[in-house]
Amino acid sequence: MNEPGRIGLTDEASAQLDELLADLNPSKGEEGISLIKFDLYRLAVAVGIRKGTKPPALIDKRNSSFRVAELDEGGILYAVVESASLVDEGESIYEYIERLAEQGIREFYAESIKTGLLPFDEIFVE
Repeated sequence: MNEPGRIGLTDEASAQLDELLADLNPSKGEEGISLIKFDLYRLAVAVGIRKGTKPPALIDKRNSSFRVAELDEGGILYAVVESASLVDEGESIYEYIERLAEQGIREFYAESIKTGLLPFDEIFVE
């Protein structure tokens, strides 16, 4: 399978990711660790893998802002998805990863709107 060199999100999910980062990161002058887009993108993918999610195809994806070589340095996400047999034969693993990120970011955003927080209990507690 020919894998894409870049993956991303729809414009809507990309805007949601930016909002999440603005809410989660410390304000200027505050102490704390700042997250970057890669952090939440990877977290969304990891949560989707853990759940065994089968996200729908992306429609109107115009934002291919992440180089795969930087996002998945060493191919760890690729290897995990491949070994978990989550992708049908002939389907692109990185396009599946992209769909996982899209769905996860949307879920994080919806939870953040409801509670003001990411769903940490769902993510880190079994």
